[in-house]
Amino acid sequence: MNNQYLAIYDKAVVARGTLEEIVKQVKIVGNNLEPIVFEEKSCKRIDFSWHGDAQTVLANMTTDNSTSQKRGRPKLGVKAKEVTLLPRHWEWLSTQKGGASAAIRRLVDEAQKNPSTEDLICAKQQQLDKFTLAFLGDEPGFEEASRALYRNSKVSFEAAIESWPADIKDFVMAKFMEISDLHSGVTSS
Repeated sequence: MNNQYLAIYDKAVVARGTLEEIVKQVKIVGNNLEPIVFEEKSCKRIDFSWHGDAQTVLANMTTDNSTSQKRGRPKLGVKAKEVTLLPRHWEWLSTQKGGASAAIRRLVDEAQKNPSTEDLICAKQQQLDKFTLAFLGDEPGFEEASRALYRNSKVSFEAAIESWPADIKDFVMAKFMEISDLHSGVTSS
């Protein structure tokens, strides 16, 4: 199944669907419209150029905006970054099969495969908070909604977002309920 996206302009959802559907819907509404696009599941912002007609936008669209680096193995997507650890951590890593980098990759892979409920809650809270901050940070109730999100207070959250546009309010409330379900021990498939 293709990822689903939201296109938001002037604090209203102007399109919803796959990236291709969104581009076509937005260009029908107006050629000069440049909405903010988010992936629905992760609330991650997707940036691309809206210049040109729908076909031009789609042709220029890339999913990876990163530039290749000279160090590491860029064809594999490997990036070299600094890690700061205590000496005992470096000692342990040096004894691991494949060396420090391989051991760290295995640890990260395992943590990603089996995240704790707390990790999932934290990640989803941060995703939703970043989503609302992107275009609702100056709206009445934003600060209260953010606090209620991290407290898992449905009553306070609903009250804080009451004045927000209906389509946005519905989306963020659905996301809040996913997080609330995780707090309650309900897992989605």
